[in-house]
Amino acid sequence: MIPLVDIHCHLLAGLDDGPRTEEEAVSMCRLAYAEGVRMVAATAHQNEDWPSVTPDRIRKAAQGLCDKLRELGLALTVFPSAEVMAHPKIESSWREGELLGLAGRPEYLLLEMPHELFVDLGETVKNFRRVGVRPILAHPERHEELLHDPGRIERLIRFGCLVQVSSSSLTAPADSHSAKALRSWVRRGIVHLLGSDGHSPVERPPKMLEAYRQICRWAGSAVADRIASTNGFAILQGLPLRIDQPQPIRRRWYSSFW
Repeated sequence: MIPLVDIHCHLLAGLDDGPRTEEEAVSMCRLAYAEGVRMVAATAHQNEDWPSVTPDRIRKAAQGLCDKLRELGLALTVFPSAEVMAHPKIESSWREGELLGLAGRPEYLLLEMPHELFVDLGETVKNFRRVGVRPILAHPERHEELLHDPGRIERLIRFGCLVQVSSSSLTAPADSHSAKALRSWVRRGIVHLLGSDGHSPVERPPKMLEAYRQICRWAGSAVADRIASTNGFAILQGLPLRIDQPQPIRRRWYSSFW
């Protein structure tokens, strides 16, 4: 199996609602490695709930974890990263160096919606693209407006946004309607990246393998390899990523009668 890349995992102890101790963080790393993960974006929340989480603190925590893994002989590569919550002044916060891109690089920014709120991020995506930053929308499948309203997620992708879904959404969808929609997303090319969104070794472990297998069942191994590995590898290296626009929804011939 191709080495997996977890593009969204809260691994840094004591920074946010992820692992509380270094021991928990190391346990999560061991779990991820056992799942076949070899590279992981160690994300920390950057939002109003965690105002003290700065790029410098994230980098320092990630370096400490890297040193510990090297000492233990665990060949898991960790990249300092942030999950940034969208807010009205996000573009100025980026310009002022208050936010951290994926792998500490300026090419990609992992972006999430405000808590339990759907906002139109179209202009934000376009503005970031104008300055050479490519937003990645974290777990958009949590929002009914994006998962079930045709055209909304496609519009963001057309503007240059990438889409990351959580592994648990694929392996344990909320209901059959959501499962069908996610399968369509995978098959149509809407999903570009996979992340465990792991937070702890027990309650929200960094599971990736079964989601990779689910993508294989839905769309084949070539698609699964791109979503769960090669796209993430390119992003963590700061490389440009070319994607095709999503395929249109296939309408059954009899749909016009209903």
